[in-house]
Amino acid sequence: MIEWFGENLWAAWLSLTFVLLVLEVFMLDLLFLMLAAGALSAMTVSLAGGPGWLQVVVGSVTALLMLGAVRPIALKHLKKGPHDQLTNVDRMTGMEAQTIETVTAQSGLAEVDGDTWTARSAGEYRIEPGMTAVVDSVDGATVYLRPAPSIQWNDPQGQEA
Repeated sequence: MIEWFGENLWAAWLSLTFVLLVLEVFMLDLLFLMLAAGALSAMTVSLAGGPGWLQVVVGSVTALLMLGAVRPIALKHLKKGPHDQLTNVDRMTGMEAQTIETVTAQSGLAEVDGDTWTARSAGEYRIEPGMTAVVDSVDGATVYLRPAPSIQWNDPQGQEA
């Protein structure tokens, strides 16, 4: 068994490549991906018949080059976009919500962007079911709502005397 392993180091390099790729799937920081590229290059040297020391040198140099040259550029492209760009629940502030149940300071449900959320009023409001509201803030799985501005068409102040 040990003789086979010594004669077929490519299998060890391939195994190391798979282990590093699995670690990368869990870590998602491109570190283990670069190391896997080094192991893959060492496997290539092994398949070409290179000696063990050359496999280690080529694998190490490739991994270091990947870490030093490719990873920073790849991370920059992955994290492209402004630092103040809102994502996930941070972008929900100001979005329109439809109340499903009466929303008070103590209870309620609302639909925001197609998802049902636990809702509370962002003040001493009572928002009836079916009314439109605006997301004031989000805390955990609870959205805080305020009534949406609306035009009162039958406003007596707007009538001429």
